[in-house]
Amino acid sequence: MDDDNAGPGGRAEGAGTSSTSPGAPGRRGAALPGGEGDIAAVRTSLERVRRRSGHVIRYFYAHLFSRHPHLRSLFPEVMDDQYDRMFSALVHVVEHLTHPGLPARLERLGRDHRRFGVADADYPAVGASLVAALRHHSQATWDPRTEAAWLRTYEGIAAHMAAGARRSAAARETVCWEATVLTHRLHGDHTAVIRAAVRTPYPWLPGQYATLEHQDLPGVWRPYSLAGVVRPTPAGAAERERVLEFHVGRVPGGRLSRVLCDATRPGQRLRLGPASGSALAPPPGTPAVTLIAAGTGWAPVKPVLAELLRRRPAPRIRVDAVASGEAHFYDGAFLDGLLRDRPWLSAYWWYEERGEGLIRAAERLHEHLRARRDWADESVYLCGPPGFVHETAELLFACGLPPDALIRDPQPMPAGRRGHVSHAEACLDAPSVRWIDPDARLRAFPDPGESGDPDRAGRDAAPAAVAPPGPAAVRGGRTRRW
Repeated sequence: MDDDNAGPGGRAEGAGTSSTSPGAPGRRGAALPGGEGDIAAVRTSLERVRRRSGHVIRYFYAHLFSRHPHLRSLFPEVMDDQYDRMFSALVHVVEHLTHPGLPARLERLGRDHRRFGVADADYPAVGASLVAALRHHSQATWDPRTEAAWLRTYEGIAAHMAAGARRSAAARETVCWEATVLTHRLHGDHTAVIRAAVRTPYPWLPGQYATLEHQDLPGVWRPYSLAGVVRPTPAGAAERERVLEFHVGRVPGGRLSRVLCDATRPGQRLRLGPASGSALAPPPGTPAVTLIAAGTGWAPVKPVLAELLRRRPAPRIRVDAVASGEAHFYDGAFLDGLLRDRPWLSAYWWYEERGEGLIRAAERLHEHLRARRDWADESVYLCGPPGFVHETAELLFACGLPPDALIRDPQPMPAGRRGHVSHAEACLDAPSVRWIDPDARLRAFPDPGESGDPDRAGRDAAPAAVAPPGPAAVRGGRTRRW
């Protein structure tokens, strides 16, 4: 029942899922067997241990691995970032037990867990350890009714996941693609541009992302946006159609991002999970589109821009590229050449100039956006770090952009950056967990009540893992030469 990013469970540096809040009007009844009594008992029980989530999940894994040692190999060697993500996955499912889209989501999750080697026989073991962990940390309130409710609820969850995996296997669906690194370019010390060839066709849409595993970090999966497919030249081999490009920003403390930036060489192997995310290009016929990309949020914007340019007639396009400094425009040559070939494009580069404080740099970008008066007829594609996306979205709405005209990856707002915190403080103010959306292609949880945050995921953030750039200042109006 875990998420699908760090072994058979656990999400990481990626995008979020927009979902209907529990108990929303019109969501009566249970999506899984058990009834409302079981749902109430399970939710109440989970809420009691929420502030002790770290202890609960560590007990769960210790219980699971001690009784079923063979399952340890399905998980990454280092489990530090697994614990919060596992508990967050549990909370997410429990909060949506009444949602009619939950069975489809669970089946998709079971399908995605095939790549970890999860078998039908493993689900009861996980359920027994989960109940044991919850019981151990709820001794004062645990009773036979609560245990029975958890067992019935988990059995329903596991049944849907196992059914999804069986259907996927029967249909011979591909759940993992092998890729070989062809080229690796590290820009400065912060961003890697990687091109890798997959052995079989990889289906994806501009704006989507893929979870990656590196050969040197088995079991560690992270989502990164697809920056495009290298097209073959007229005389080139057809195999070049299967060359994918990824942009990877170095994340402080990030395990996979450091390996991808610093220790990846041509010839090494990657594994890719299925493409996911629904933060796709605006629909055909959209008259005007603004593309706003911060840091490696440029990765999904690049193929979306290419798709818009292929349309006839092409929409009116504006590009705002944001980075923490002038040297951080790692793909500037591409956009510069694009502007030379299409002088009708409007593009701006934003970054903090020398001697300029962050507040003034942010004011320049905000002034530029506020000065525009045509937001009511515009569609905006917005990608970047969660804080940047959230702040920019609020500004655009205040300027008159209709909420349903914004395409972005739903992401949690990050907690303020802090120094060392005690274990008690960490429990009381747990960090936000970044979610990817493994079933975004099914749109299992559309939320009609949150039109300003549509489930159009992709992106990492767009889900690209990225060190948040600082707010920026405009540099020129049309183009600048590198």
